[in-house]
Amino acid sequence: MATNILDKVGSIGALIAGAAVPCCFPFLSLIGSILGLTFLAPYETYILYAMHGLVVIALIGTVIAYRGHRKILPLILGILSTAAVIYALNTNMNMNVKVLYSGLAGLLIVAVWNSIEAKRCADACKPNEQN
Repeated sequence: MATNILDKVGSIGALIAGAAVPCCFPFLSLIGSILGLTFLAPYETYILYAMHGLVVIALIGTVIAYRGHRKILPLILGILSTAAVIYALNTNMNMNVKVLYSGLAGLLIVAVWNSIEAKRCADACKPNEQN
């Protein structure tokens, strides 16, 4: 059960980390200000490192979920989304927010998709309880 939530924690955590840095992510800054996360703006560098870590945690959760349900498409989308976020965060000073937001959205889609596939696999593997 604990390994089933790694992709969700990583993807949602990366979104919250992005919302905490209003100067870098204009779309997420609205969410961050509503949640009161703007006090973290002075720690922008550390939050971006945390965002890297959370994206990698989401990828690890995706790989673990793949080992459970053996569906390749969520794994491919997870790898591409992780690569997009890391690329967008590590390019020069002009961060491509379209690539970054696409990667974050992809990680959220993968987290939901893995939950659905895990439920399907659990239902298929459940023994018949007819007496």
